[in-house]
Amino acid sequence: MHLPDATYRLQFRNGMDFAKAVELIPHLVGLGISHLYASPVFTAVRGSTHGYDIVDYNEIDPALGGYDGFVRLAHALKAEGLGLILDIVPNHMAAHLENDCWHSAIEWGGLSEFADYFDVDWREPLTLPFLGRSFEEEVAAGNLRLAYDHGHRCLALRYYEALYPLNPASYAAIPRNGNAMLERLAAVAGTAERKTAAQFHAEIASVVATPSLAAELDQCLARFSADTLDRLHRRQSWRLMNWQTARDKLSYRRFFEVAGLIGMRVEDDAVFTDTHRLALALVGEALIDGLRIDHIDGLADPKGYLDRLRREAGDGTYIIVEKILGENETLPSDWPVDGTTGYEFISALADLLSDDTPSSWLSSEERRSAAEEAVTGCKLQVLSRNFNTEVRRLTGLATRFTGDGAPDQNERTGEAISQLMAALPVYRTYVGDRGAGARDSHILDAAAAKAAARASAVGAEIAAIVPALRLPIDSADGKLRSEFRTRFQQLSGAVMAKAVEDTFFYRRGDYLAANEVGASPLWTPGGVGRFHATMQDRASRMPHGLSATSTHDTKRGEDARARLHVIGEAPDVWAAAVDRWHGMSAENMGRLPAGEEPDASVEQFLYQSLLGAWPIAPLGDEGDLIFLHERMVDFAVKALREAKLRTSWDDPNERYEAAIKAFLGDLLDRRNRSFLGDFEKTAAPFIHAGLINSLSQTLVKLTAPGIPDIYQGSERVDLSLVDPDNRRGFSPRPSPSRLPQAPPIGDFEDCKQTLISIGLNYRRGRGADCLARGDYRAVRVEGPGARHAAAFMRRSRNGFALTVVPRLVFGQTVDGRLSIRPELWRNAFLALPEGCQFKPMCNLLTGGITEPRPLLAVADILRDFPVALLVEA
Repeated sequence: MHLPDATYRLQFRNGMDFAKAVELIPHLVGLGISHLYASPVFTAVRGSTHGYDIVDYNEIDPALGGYDGFVRLAHALKAEGLGLILDIVPNHMAAHLENDCWHSAIEWGGLSEFADYFDVDWREPLTLPFLGRSFEEEVAAGNLRLAYDHGHRCLALRYYEALYPLNPASYAAIPRNGNAMLERLAAVAGTAERKTAAQFHAEIASVVATPSLAAELDQCLARFSADTLDRLHRRQSWRLMNWQTARDKLSYRRFFEVAGLIGMRVEDDAVFTDTHRLALALVGEALIDGLRIDHIDGLADPKGYLDRLRREAGDGTYIIVEKILGENETLPSDWPVDGTTGYEFISALADLLSDDTPSSWLSSEERRSAAEEAVTGCKLQVLSRNFNTEVRRLTGLATRFTGDGAPDQNERTGEAISQLMAALPVYRTYVGDRGAGARDSHILDAAAAKAAARASAVGAEIAAIVPALRLPIDSADGKLRSEFRTRFQQLSGAVMAKAVEDTFFYRRGDYLAANEVGASPLWTPGGVGRFHATMQDRASRMPHGLSATSTHDTKRGEDARARLHVIGEAPDVWAAAVDRWHGMSAENMGRLPAGEEPDASVEQFLYQSLLGAWPIAPLGDEGDLIFLHERMVDFAVKALREAKLRTSWDDPNERYEAAIKAFLGDLLDRRNRSFLGDFEKTAAPFIHAGLINSLSQTLVKLTAPGIPDIYQGSERVDLSLVDPDNRRGFSPRPSPSRLPQAPPIGDFEDCKQTLISIGLNYRRGRGADCLARGDYRAVRVEGPGARHAAAFMRRSRNGFALTVVPRLVFGQTVDGRLSIRPELWRNAFLALPEGCQFKPMCNLLTGGITEPRPLLAVADILRDFPVALLVEA
């Protein structure tokens, strides 16, 4: 296997296609990238901005350049020695009429050849929750009518531009009133069979053979009454309904709570074969070198899926999984993969860059306890609202093997399921029919004890459910228990993600740097010691996983997060500023509708978000301020809806949202000079220290265990907010050939990109052995300033690389420069590991030579540039 040296994550769509990606190749070569890491490229819903709403697994999206364009990109990459990793999406497809498989399932119901592709409960009508109001209200408003679908050659219910196909068996129920064309259509449908669907559609088209006949048919169909539409609707194998009812009545498994993305049954051999045909063909044709598996925890049997994928893709294919690891959790050792997409690396950097003194408010046990209670509340909230339909389905399964016939059995069992799931400390367990291993048994038993302590009234139900989750399946009702176990495990990850990442992290506003995908909500800073321990573990367990700092899913860009870490160093300074800004905004708040003004936590959240997005250079013309305002307003609405406190996606509070928009509008009005001036002045030292943090985390990513992953555009500066802000276009620029000494702040982007280029090209060349395969050794920093620096060494038989970075430098920077006050390093030394024989060392970033000695002065190493990479001269 040719493992990547460094990947470059490129988001296709939003103006990026294969031809434009080819133009990026010289830039990637200059950076030292080894593999382009592409977002999904299979055909998605027309106009998709992300590509995860796939409608055809076996076609490369023509909107991106199609198969031929993809081949040209792959060949152009290989011509420059670069590989290609492709993001694939086995868990879900778009529940959209452009998806022919989905269209067939709607038209033929459980008889469709694709019915078993989707995770649908075909014992009841397929729910289609895509109406703005109830079916009856939409009919009364004239928004629903019968129509002829010219593209699919069938009769359908039209809702605006959407055409939902009628089951052929229901054509006979359409009043014909002597209309010859309707008589012929009914006759054709009367002999139709699912196996001859293509013939059926051809015969329908032969009846409606000309534009004039089609127009005549449409006029006839449009005249049917509401009663006729209602009766016809009831004869379908599906039911159109208000989108807000999805959480109560949905008959299919979704991706999280997105009704427009339907779960796939890739555990079925035929489904796996069909949905992976093209992806595996691209592997076989050597057009791609690796696969990134989206949302592995959503699958019924992650290990079984990965075992089959590995067999068919071969040992030479690089495979990584999007898996979020909980606190102290490790990737299952029996998964045949090379690692994860790297969210846990972001969490490790939080340890490195955050103040970890025992007196720090971040280390407060009270803060951790409050977070634990809040997270449990968030889980129970999303279980009762967002995932109500999934809990009801689990309840129905569980009561069939635990029920005692009591009248309130369903209610108590549902509560037990919710409490148990809310108590899980990880995204999911991986229990198969052979029962739980030691790891999962411990997790389930601990969760059961915690849930029973919290909800003693349903303790008996919890005790009855746990054996179904952990014991081998060998009983008469084994199939029932197996389905319950599978669905419980598939749901728990979605609940954790929505409750923590998309609820709690939008409520907690005191330290946004810790509110990141993959972060533990109970995190307290572990400092340099825990960072070293994590990296040593990473070197032994997952040396080939990606090391991410920004992704398409992160809550904020890597440089914004690096800046926000600084708040932990100066909480009093920040708190005083927030109080001051609150006072400045009092008059503006008074103009907002009573009761709609932002509370203290929202105000804090918005100020920190604004700090993260604030440009490095002082605001220029009014256009810069307008652009910042637009981004902040869009972000604020999304954040408030995700928090689910005073507004939400399913029940928007437009009055409150308008008040928050007005609040931001007043803050960021160019005439509000007092606030803008004070904010910019206060932000300056946080921004300055944050830039040093950015360079530190960049060099660490390049040299620590794992494969560096660069998100598009972040090689310069990434102050983006959450998606879709982080999908904006970018313009690559050439890297300067060398790093300046004591560079000005304005050179940060060039410095960061050049640092990446130097580090990655060394990694692909002379440093390949020690950085890709070498061991990891912590290097002790001694002296009064020891807590302000961190160092580690990668070492192999063929060489070594010594990384030295500063940390916790708020108030210690040199005005206008990417430099640190030299007095911080007075009597600070690196203690090189004993027993190592060193030769003179060259700082790759400055060219300076350091003679080996037991103690190296940090001041000498970091004199000319704020981070250092020392290698054998």
